[in-house]
Amino acid sequence: MHRAIQPAVEVFSKGVHAYPGSERMLAGLGAALYANGLHEQAAERFCAASDLKPSDPTPYIFLGKMTQAALKPLPCSEEKLARFSRDQPENALANYYYAVVVWKKAGASDKPTAGLVETLLNKAIEIDPKLPGPFLQLGIVYADRGEISKAVAAYRSAIAANPHLAEAHFRLAQAYKKTGEPLKASREFQAYQRVQRSEALALEQQRREIQQFVVVFKDQPPISPTREP
Repeated sequence: MHRAIQPAVEVFSKGVHAYPGSERMLAGLGAALYANGLHEQAAERFCAASDLKPSDPTPYIFLGKMTQAALKPLPCSEEKLARFSRDQPENALANYYYAVVVWKKAGASDKPTAGLVETLLNKAIEIDPKLPGPFLQLGIVYADRGEISKAVAAYRSAIAANPHLAEAHFRLAQAYKKTGEPLKASREFQAYQRVQRSEALALEQQRREIQQFVVVFKDQPPISPTREP
């Protein structure tokens, strides 16, 4: 919780060794590895966690968030997120994250893939219209196809769902530039900068908490994994 990365890796590694059948332990280790910059190793842990209990959405959601932030699909992510979408078709996040991984793998150049992505995103929006991610991704799809007016509408919907979504403000500013609306573009870019400053302050506070927690953690006796009888 304090994002003390290396201590978390150590604790969850011991937990996985003690309880190899726990998908929550594997997911915790995956989260710690990801925070430590070991993205592919993290993805492997989340995929393994999803195999232990395929009905639990938690490992898929972590994997989806990682895929969303990654430049390209992570190992095993497409297969597992496809299963998430197939097994839980009425889960908005299942449709959204599968759309993201499909889009990152193929992109706008593959028209059939773009059609599948749009279908998945619209389904996610239908299930949960308050979820900002599908609107943002739909705007990206439209922008890449040159449908700027549709992209603007999608970005605005994303911001309505979450006014603190920095990427949506930035992409909307770019879209307004293309439609020849410099005042609107400037306003959105200023909103983007405000959100960025707010996030930077929160990150600095988090770093201070981490430093304090690590100092306390180092003073504790070592943890020995135990099995329940």
